[in-house]
Amino acid sequence: MSATRPRRRSVVVLAIALVVLVAAGFGIWFFLKKPQTRSAEKLCTQLGQVTSLSSSLVTLDPTTLGPQVAELKRAADVAPSDIQAQMTILATFVEEVADTVRASPTDKKAALTAALAARQDRIDEVTTAGQAVEAWSSTNCGTTLRSTTTQKSTATTRR
Repeated sequence: MSATRPRRRSVVVLAIALVVLVAAGFGIWFFLKKPQTRSAEKLCTQLGQVTSLSSSLVTLDPTTLGPQVAELKRAADVAPSDIQAQMTILATFVEEVADTVRASPTDKKAALTAALAARQDRIDEVTTAGQAVEAWSSTNCGTTLRSTTTQKSTATTRR
């Protein structure tokens, strides 16, 4: 009889340890899966990380394009409700185009042209979303999203 008590005690201790481990695992999983809080401050911070997206798209540099697209996607994840839809449209479009370009084994510029041509029906929607995001950023973050190279080339083409 004394031999069954230590065995029963070790089974109970093992069961308690398993319950604690399962509870800890569930707690960690819940914490990691918790949706991010959306706020203007977080979006402004995240947009500050999307500093060279336009140049990455122009040069099609895979070392910068992937990280910049990921930062834009993260920005969409924290965008407050007043700009969330536009950020999602913009981030999704850019991600789709970048994925198509990255998947091209050879001519990246031709892949970019083809990707944009295939999405021509969405260009107006994406342009409107981009303009809304830029205006929102200017108003709420005090920053412009256009890089100086983009502004110079735009100013040059307007002349």
